[in-house]
Amino acid sequence: MLMQGIAASPGIAIGRALLLPREERQLVRTPITKAAAPGEEERFETAIQQAKSQLKELMNRLEAEGSQQEAGIVEGQWFLLDDPQLKMDVQNKINDELVDAVWAVHEVFGDYAKALEAIEDEYIKERLADLRDAENRLLNVLTGVRNIDLSQLAEPVIILAHDLTPSMTAQMNRSMVLGFATEVGSRTSHTAIMARTFGIPAVVGVEELLAGHKAGSQLVLDGDRGIVLSQPDERQLQEYEQKRKEHAALAEQLNALREVRAVTIDGKRVELYGNIGKPEEAHFVLEQGGEGIGLFRTEFLFMDRSEMPSEEEQYEAYRQAVLSAKGKPVIIRTLDIGGDKEIPYLPLEKEFNPFLGWRAIRYCLADPALFKIQLRALLRAAVDGDLRIMFPMISGVREIEQAKELLAEAEQELEAQGRAYKRGVPVGIMIEIPAAALISDKLAPLVDFFSIGTNDLIQYTVAADRMNEKVSYLYDAEHLAVLRLIDMVCRNAKAHGKLVGMCGEMAGDPNMAKLLIGLGIDEWSMSASQIPYVKQEILKLSEAECRDFVKQLLS
Repeated sequence: MLMQGIAASPGIAIGRALLLPREERQLVRTPITKAAAPGEEERFETAIQQAKSQLKELMNRLEAEGSQQEAGIVEGQWFLLDDPQLKMDVQNKINDELVDAVWAVHEVFGDYAKALEAIEDEYIKERLADLRDAENRLLNVLTGVRNIDLSQLAEPVIILAHDLTPSMTAQMNRSMVLGFATEVGSRTSHTAIMARTFGIPAVVGVEELLAGHKAGSQLVLDGDRGIVLSQPDERQLQEYEQKRKEHAALAEQLNALREVRAVTIDGKRVELYGNIGKPEEAHFVLEQGGEGIGLFRTEFLFMDRSEMPSEEEQYEAYRQAVLSAKGKPVIIRTLDIGGDKEIPYLPLEKEFNPFLGWRAIRYCLADPALFKIQLRALLRAAVDGDLRIMFPMISGVREIEQAKELLAEAEQELEAQGRAYKRGVPVGIMIEIPAAALISDKLAPLVDFFSIGTNDLIQYTVAADRMNEKVSYLYDAEHLAVLRLIDMVCRNAKAHGKLVGMCGEMAGDPNMAKLLIGLGIDEWSMSASQIPYVKQEILKLSEAECRDFVKQLLS
């Protein structure tokens, strides 16, 4: 029997199935008396400390194994449980509604989940799994239920589950987990990211997976094509065993490329960078052979908290990323928030169409005080390395001028305070609005570099929401209009001696390498795990042939 899902982590696994039954937690609203409320508050506080202790132990183990990125994911849950706002919300729920700690926790986390579900951003929505993971751990402590421990597996298995939380994935005994498949999930979830980091083949989004398999049955899991094959015959087993060996050989080959520069057979040099959302992820980019950080999404410093991060807190985060990059470039995007990313302590109203609304640079220019806090932190962190500042969602000349004026004011303020900062920090912009591409000849003289954000550029150009399944077929990276816009940006940048980068999904797709070389993209930034695959493709290509290929496409 063959079941199709989403390819989440490459590789072939052959082995016996271990089924993790779906836990159906039955919670009921338990009323309490006013006199019992303090006891429930104390019970909640004890559970918080115990859950945080469990997470700290897991973080320490991951860091000892050198899994910095995964430790960072777990640390995010630790900070969530440590947030004073969470404690206040649960305590208020206990006292105002006179319910026990279990129901209060369940209700508060439910409110948080609804806020995330309303955000029209796939990456943000995937953080729901981390939120649910933290809630589940806290409820298990409160109700005395033990977490499933996948570190104690005694024999090699392929895990089949409705879902695997990030912390369950982090705990896996990797010598015993051949692969895993789940009924829900996507390629961008933390569970999928961890699987790729650990080199564990994984398939997600397999409907009716648990109903279709028995514990101990023979399985083949194909993480390249998103397939789970049950009870394969002898011929299929032989074919997949050969594929497994080929995959192992490819992994060794890619590993050998980590220190090799990405250069075409006729000498065209391409710089491969990584996208990160947290400072600690910079370490993994370098491990994969990345030559710098092409996109640090700073908005994640501002989310899942009750108050704005201070200048010192931001400075430390940016400085940590710069130091982790060990002298390599770190391009930090200024705050990219708006109506689709709900931040309770900022005056962001829900908008009818947030993707065309008051967001990113538009919001920051409207709140200079908030913006300059970030700019000062960035200028200070630049002292420790090659930090570059990038403004998002630029649509015209005036926005760049205003942003640079505020940057100059931030420099003057630091000068007046006698604080160390770096002068002449390179400034770039994201080209993600067709208007910016069309006037890129006017924008190029004002900045040091461009970075093309293809995810938004494509959807704005073809007027199709990439998250809407009904029109997703229109979301085409190779649409002639998209290619002509990118070509225009590259030509205008080169005419003014400016570098052009790309930090959208297009940059991390090996199948797009021929196209990007032909268009003349200098720096490609992607998920760290994709760097070896893209590099391998570049090494096979000729720049001259790529340019001829693109010339034909554009005509």
